[in-house]
Amino acid sequence: MRPAIADPHIGQAAGQRPIGALIVDDSVVVRRIMSKVLSADQRFFVAGAVASGDQAIEFVRTRPVDLVLLDMQMPGLDGLQVLPRLLDSERKIQVVLLSGNCREGSELALQALALGASDVVAKPSAGHFSDQFVEHLLDRLVHLVPASERSRTPERVDEAAARLRAVGNLVRAVGIGASTGGIGAILSVIGGLDGLAAFPIFITQHLPANFQPLFADQLRRATRAPVVIAEDGMPVRSGTVHVAPGHAHLSLVKDARGQVMVKLTNERCLHGSFPAVDPMFTGLARVYGAGACGVILSGMGRDGLAGAQAIAESGGWMIAQDHETSAVWGMPGSVAKAGLASAILAPDAIAPLIIEQWKTLAS
Repeated sequence: MRPAIADPHIGQAAGQRPIGALIVDDSVVVRRIMSKVLSADQRFFVAGAVASGDQAIEFVRTRPVDLVLLDMQMPGLDGLQVLPRLLDSERKIQVVLLSGNCREGSELALQALALGASDVVAKPSAGHFSDQFVEHLLDRLVHLVPASERSRTPERVDEAAARLRAVGNLVRAVGIGASTGGIGAILSVIGGLDGLAAFPIFITQHLPANFQPLFADQLRRATRAPVVIAEDGMPVRSGTVHVAPGHAHLSLVKDARGQVMVKLTNERCLHGSFPAVDPMFTGLARVYGAGACGVILSGMGRDGLAGAQAIAESGGWMIAQDHETSAVWGMPGSVAKAGLASAILAPDAIAPLIIEQWKTLAS
């Protein structure tokens, strides 16, 4: 079967192009409905619609695509089997899994996110796509890649030529930020820091609120340290992992007695991510200064770049995940390209460096 191909819509604002979407579903009814839904919205165009995972893999190999809407249950390769092969494309794309049997916030959905899916959306039965579902889906899709990111020409970055700053030897707190493909990397870093009660750890992973409890459970299985979902006004505790909730950004302040407290915020951030990494890194820089250690992991876009700049200006230091192990090198790549990283490492090498530098001062 030859995939259906469509041309981009005309009439987008100058400098902004619509999101090219590939629909992958073995149901011809769902493909027809989703094509109609996306074609009716000028923010999108249907790049293609195919019936199997194999066809999807071939499609993204030969044609430009920004976004793949991928059915979870299909004959042959299912969504979880296809997902890593789509993300392995040289053109980094967003993949959203649609499933009629996979509840949002479930273990299976979180597994998909850990593999690199950008989102998981519960799909209604064929022919029952309500107006409310369509509005909800389109809103989630359009926020995955801001228009400013779609209009940018990707810049080639030579990781080996990146200007590295001096590695810091003061570790008073560690902040870890990630997005697409970042869950596995976070678990690796947290596992490497296991049992180290000398400083607090803060995590912002781009996830909807309903995934946060399961994500926190995954972190608890990876470490013996206490893991808490951050609440506004919560006192920060050394040796504890503080996770940004899905409904607010995690930042930090000091009270009148000098106690560090969690500050949840809802300000609009430059790159539209929620929760965003920038407020966490900025709060880390403000409160911990030269003792702030930021870690930026796999993710699309540039969230974390402004916060990394704040950490560097405060005397703190940054570690970026390397290109080879990142599902998407957008976030860590932007920090490396800006000359803000002190090291560019695979996830399993990040915790040993932090511990080594902490021990240097502790001894």
